[in-house]
Amino acid sequence: MKKILASGMLAVLLLLSVGCEKIIEFNGEETKPSLTVSSYAEVGTPLTVFVASSVFFLSDQKYGKAFTEGLDTLRGSVRCFVNGEKTPHTLQLFPEGDVSSLCYQEPFYEPTPGDHIRLEVEFPGFEPVWAETDVPLRPSFEVLSAHWVRMDLDELSGLFDDDESEYYELEINLAVTDDGSYDKFYFLQPVAYMVEEWLPDGFWTSLTMSSNDIIFRELSGGNAMSSLPEDSARYFFSDALIKGQRHTFTVTTGMFTKTDLDHIQYIGMLAATTNESVYWYDVSINEVQSGLGGIFAEGTTLYSNVHGGYGFFGATAPMLLDVEW
Repeated sequence: MKKILASGMLAVLLLLSVGCEKIIEFNGEETKPSLTVSSYAEVGTPLTVFVASSVFFLSDQKYGKAFTEGLDTLRGSVRCFVNGEKTPHTLQLFPEGDVSSLCYQEPFYEPTPGDHIRLEVEFPGFEPVWAETDVPLRPSFEVLSAHWVRMDLDELSGLFDDDESEYYELEINLAVTDDGSYDKFYFLQPVAYMVEEWLPDGFWTSLTMSSNDIIFRELSGGNAMSSLPEDSARYFFSDALIKGQRHTFTVTTGMFTKTDLDHIQYIGMLAATTNESVYWYDVSINEVQSGLGGIFAEGTTLYSNVHGGYGFFGATAPMLLDVEW
C-alpha cells in the first residue's frame, strides 16, 4: 500500500512539474535591424562580401531568409575603395550566397599585398556601414628538411594491442624570417594530396599537427579564411616574439600507417600571413564555441570591426610550401 501511495504521489509531482511554466517578461528596448558584413581580402582571390541583416534575439525568425528580408538588392550597393582611390569598385550580386546572406563579388579586383581596402555598404532602410583592412605581405617561410619517424608504440600499447601495423610521423623543420614592418600573425597547417582506389582522381586532406614551440597558439572551430580547412585545427603565432628576426622550429604531423604512405602523392605546408582582425575574430569564434552547452559558460561577444553595424573584415596572404619527403 505504501508503495502504491508513493508511486501516486510521484506521478502527481511529475504532472505538476510538467504543467508549470515560468513566463519571463522582457522590458528592454528591441534593437532595430542593422547591416552585417562578413568579408576578408585574400591575395590572389576576387574580393567577396557577404551581407545580411541582424535579427533581434527574441524574434520568432532567427534563421534562414529572416537575415535577408528587407534588403533591397536593386537599390543597395557594396563598394570598395583601394588605396584611397576616388572611384570605387562596385561589387556585383552573385548567386553563391546562402539563404541567410547575399553574396557580392568584384571579379576584376584581386587584393595584392600592401593594399588598403575600405568597404562601404548601403541599403535603403538601414544605416550605412563601413570597414577597413590592410592586406599583409606574404610570409617568408622555408622548409629546411622533413623526414619520417617510426613511432615507438610501447607507450601506446594499450591502444594498439591487436594492431601490428607500423606507424610513422613526419617531422618538418621550418624557418620564418620576419621583416618587422608591422604587427601580424602567422598561420600554419600541413596538407596532403592522396589517391585511393575508390577515388583515383585524388583528394586534398588537412593533417593534424603539433609543436612544442612556445609561440604557437592552437585554434580550432570557426574559420575566417576560405583557403583554410574549416574542420581542422589552425596554428597561429604572433610576430611579437620574433619581430625582425629569423626563427626556426619543428612541427610534427599526425601518425600514418605504411598503407597511408603509399597513397600520399604530395605533402605541403599551407602558410599565411594574417592581420590582427583575422586572429581576434577566430579567437572570439573559439570562445563562443567552447562555451556552447556549458552550464557555467559565460557569454562571449563576437569580434566585430564593422562601423555602424556588425561583422568582420580582415585580410590574409596565403602560400603553399612544398615539403620534400
